Amino acid sequence: MKNKFFRDMKIGNKLMLSYLLACIIPLLAVSAIIYKVSAENLEEASLEFASVFSSQIVTNIDDFIEEYDRVTKSVLVDNDLIYSLEDSLNKTVSERVSQQLDMRKIMMRLMTLKPEIKSIILLTEEGRLYQFSSDGAYADAKILKEQKWLDQIRLAKDKLTITAVHDRPYYDRNQDGIVLTVGRQILNYGGAYVGVLLIDLEPSSLIELSDGFLLARNNYNIKISITDADNGILYDSDVASGRLTWEEAREAENPLLYEKKEKDFLVLTNETKRAGLKVNAVIPRSDLLFKINKIGYVTAAAVLICMLVVIAVSLLFSRTITRPIRKLQKHMGQVEEGQYKVIPEKESCDEIGDLVISYNHMVMKIKTLIEDVYMAEIKEKNAKYLALQTQINPHMLYNTLESIRMKALVNGEDEIADMIKILAKMFRMALSNQTDSHRIQDELDYAENYLKLQNMRFKNLFSLEVEVEPRIRQALIISLVLQPVIENCIEHGLRGQGIPLRIMVHGQAMENGDIMLIVRDDGRGMSQERIDAVNNRLSRAESDKLTFDHKQDEGKTSIGLKNIAERIKLHYGERYYLKVIDSGDEGTTIAVCIPGQWRQEETSEEEGE
Repeated sequence: MKNKFFRDMKIGNKLMLSYLLACIIPLLAVSAIIYKVSAENLEEASLEFASVFSSQIVTNIDDFIEEYDRVTKSVLVDNDLIYSLEDSLNKTVSERVSQQLDMRKIMMRLMTLKPEIKSIILLTEEGRLYQFSSDGAYADAKILKEQKWLDQIRLAKDKLTITAVHDRPYYDRNQDGIVLTVGRQILNYGGAYVGVLLIDLEPSSLIELSDGFLLARNNYNIKISITDADNGILYDSDVASGRLTWEEAREAENPLLYEKKEKDFLVLTNETKRAGLKVNAVIPRSDLLFKINKIGYVTAAAVLICMLVVIAVSLLFSRTITRPIRKLQKHMGQVEEGQYKVIPEKESCDEIGDLVISYNHMVMKIKTLIEDVYMAEIKEKNAKYLALQTQINPHMLYNTLESIRMKALVNGEDEIADMIKILAKMFRMALSNQTDSHRIQDELDYAENYLKLQNMRFKNLFSLEVEVEPRIRQALIISLVLQPVIENCIEHGLRGQGIPLRIMVHGQAMENGDIMLIVRDDGRGMSQERIDAVNNRLSRAESDKLTFDHKQDEGKTSIGLKNIAERIKLHYGERYYLKVIDSGDEGTTIAVCIPGQWRQEETSEEEGE
C-alpha cells in the first residue's frame, strides 16, 4: 500500500519528499548526537563542580567541629572550676554565688570568642543549671531535661555532639526560635559524667554561603542539606536563603525527598570525619539540563528552518524539472482534442529536452499524415460536388422549371405552378455558392418553402412557428441546417394520416455570445433508448469530423442529423453541437448551438450607430 502511494505520487512531490528525507535525516542524526554529547558533558561538569563544592563544605564542617572542640576544651575543660561542680551541694551559699559568678565569666568569655553563639547552658548531673544568653532569656531545667536531643548528647560516644535543629520550649522568651545545639559532655578526672555543656547556634552559622555557591545555585539550583545519622536536619540551603521555612523543612515526611526521585535529581553525599554528619548536594536535572534544553530548542528551530529552505529549494528544482513535463502533458492533451501544436524547442538538452524534440517530430508527422488524408478526402468530395454541379446547370434548371410553371398557369394548374415556383427557389438556394453570406434568415426561408411543398402534398398538415429576433436572423450559419431537422420532425413525429403537426423554431442569444436554435414539434416522440442511441451517434461526430463515410447515414432524412453535427464540428469547433434535448408524448426538442457571427458591414453599422 505504501509503495502504491509513493508510486502514484506526482513527480514534483516525489522530488520534494526525496530532498526532505536526504537533508532532514542526517540533520536530525547530527543534532541528536550533539544534544546527547552536550548533555553528558554538562552533567559530568556539574557533578564535578558539585563534588568539589560538597567536599569543601565537608572540610569547613570538620574545621567547625574541630574549632568548637578546641574552644570548649580550652575554656571549660582546662578550668578547674568545671570539675568542682560535682560537690557544689556541699558548698556554702557564698561559695555557690561566687561559683555562679565565675561560671558566668567563663560563658561570657566563650561568647566573646564565638559571637555567633546565642546562649550557653551548663547542666550538671545533680540538676543544677548555669546559663548565659545574648537576649537575656532564662531556661527551665525541668523542661530542658525532657528534650530528646539532650539524651542524644549525653549518650553519644563522641564527647562533642551536634544536634538536629529544634525549637526552644525550655526558654521563657523567644520560644519559637529554631537552633541547633553543640553539646559537650563534661567528665571529672576519673572520667565520670558530671554534666553537659550546651551551646545554641543559628543553623546558618554552621556554614556560610559563599559567592561561588550563590552563583552555582542560580545556574543549577543546587541545594545543600546537612543531616545527622538519623536524617535529622542541621542545615538546609533553601531555609538559609529564605526559600523555605524550618517548619516546612521539618514537617516533610522525609527531608531527603530526592531519594524518592533519583530520576529527577543528581545527588552527591559526603560524610564528615567527626559527628557522622552527611553533606548532601542535590542538583535538579530539569535545571541542570536547562541549558541543554536551549540547545534542543535552537536545534529544533534550525531543523524547521532547514526544512523550509529545503522545501523552497525542492519546489524550485522540482518545478524546473516538472515544468517541461507538464507542458508536454498539456500539448499531448491538445493532440487528443485534435490540436497538433509543437512545443518551442527552448528546453534543456537533457532527457526531457530529447523527449520534447521527439514529441515535436511525432506531432509534425501526425499532422502531415492527417492533413494529407483530410485534403485528399476534401478534394474527393469537392470533385464529386463539382461533377454534380456540372451535370446540373443551374440556369438550365431554373429556365426549365420556369417554362413548366408557365405552362401550368396557362392550363389553369395554379397549385402545380406554385409547387414548381417553390421548388425553383429551393434549388436556387441549395445550389448557390455564396456560403460565406448564408444567414439564419435564409435557413428559415428555405425551411418555410420546404413546408409549403409538404403542405401541398399532405393537405396543410404542418404549421411552422418562428420566434427569432431580427438581429439573430441576420447571423451567419452554414447552409442546410434547419431543413433537415424539420424534415426529421416530419419523418419521425407525424402521428398519423390527417393528424396535424406543429413545428416551432426558437432562437436566442446566450450570455457567452453563442446562438441557440431550438426546433420543437408536438409529434409522437421517441423512447429514451432511441434518444440515447441518436445522441450517441451525434456524439461520434467529433471523432468523425475529419473522415468521410460514403455509407448513407441511418434514417430517411435527405442529409441526416449526423451529417449536420459533423459539419458543425468541422466548421465551428468542438464546443458547438446538435443534439436531442428531450422527447416524449408531447413531442421532440432538438438544439443547435453555433457561434454568434454576422457580416462585417452589419457589425460596422452597429458600432457606428
